[in-house]
Amino acid sequence: MDYELIAFDMDGTLLDSGKRVLPSSVASIASAAEAGKVVAIASGRCPSMIKPYAEELPGVRYAICTSGASLYDISEDVVLTERTFDQEVIDRVISVVGTEDLMCEIFSGRGFFYPAADIDRMDHYHMQAYQETYRALGEPMESTWDVLASGTLPLQKFNLHFAHVEARERVLAELAGADVELARSETSSLEFSPAGVSKGSGLAELCQITGLPLAATIAVGDSDNDLPILERAGLAVAMGNARERVRQAAGAVVADNDHDGCAEAIRRFLLGGERA
Repeated sequence: MDYELIAFDMDGTLLDSGKRVLPSSVASIASAAEAGKVVAIASGRCPSMIKPYAEELPGVRYAICTSGASLYDISEDVVLTERTFDQEVIDRVISVVGTEDLMCEIFSGRGFFYPAADIDRMDHYHMQAYQETYRALGEPMESTWDVLASGTLPLQKFNLHFAHVEARERVLAELAGADVELARSETSSLEFSPAGVSKGSGLAELCQITGLPLAATIAVGDSDNDLPILERAGLAVAMGNARERVRQAAGAVVADNDHDGCAEAIRRFLLGGERA
């Protein structure tokens, strides 16, 4: 069976170290679209963080957003599916986190919200690379933590960015077995998704929409939150800059995100017919 769909993570994969899409990726995606292949995004980002890339990537129609909690039709600017949290799960997380030093980022609808007081100290939470993205696309709140606790917004996902890696690992251990999906990300961040929701479940939903079997799909990623989609796809491809556990889960490894790894994946596997 030939591969018909390729899904790229964004940060660390489709985006280079400067958060740009490489020209080689743009050209390869255009070639794939011309060949009738489906190129999709599979990201922890929400629709409002994906939309700015629409003009640059006209060959990409679908995006698995918020780590699988929503499926977004970029060309129609429509959210096709959405999954949200039960408040009792959030309450459990809050009780475990306690008074840890962290920044709380929440995702609801098409957008995301961040605590206004932390925007100038994102380096404290090892998130300085995203500061301009937050300013341009996010919505500041006085307290995202209070919104998380109150249940006043339906949440698709929330991220806790810890000041220290040790705090993240402590919280992760204490939440083992909880009815929530957890994934390490960035230097010291922890992503929370509703139970059963992941980029992998998002890929399965996308296959239902496109009518393609999972066996005909390729997933490309670099981080822990990409593991579920790598496990579900017909072929798992790790970027050259991927974490070791991601490389071990992959059937193939391509160049890193600064050296045309995404274009290589399209050329070799989606268009070239190579199989790992």
